[in-house]
Amino acid sequence: MISVIIPTYKSPDMLEICLESAIKGQVNKNQIIVVVDGHYELNESVLMKYEMFIEILDLGANAGLSRATNLGVFNATHEKILIVNDDNIFPKNWDVKLESDWKHI
Repeated sequence: MISVIIPTYKSPDMLEICLESAIKGQVNKNQIIVVVDGHYELNESVLMKYEMFIEILDLGANAGLSRATNLGVFNATHEKILIVNDDNIFPKNWDVKLESDWKHI
């Protein structure tokens, strides 16, 4: 299992594409943490749409990408952690492919 950390700021359209591809593309039920780095209300409709599949951490105010990423990592429950920007798109079976690749490291 993988903990996926997705910091987000002011990109609800991109976040939605990212979350949809992460959720639909996974084989296993991985931990997906979205860290909202300010402007929660801007992202709220997207977050609520996927709330059954993600964990949401709200910084309240913009604290920066590093702080958001660190908070996500701190809350990760799996040994394997994947950090992605909110404008990434996940391929089909992304988690199985990563697990396979990571076996060789």
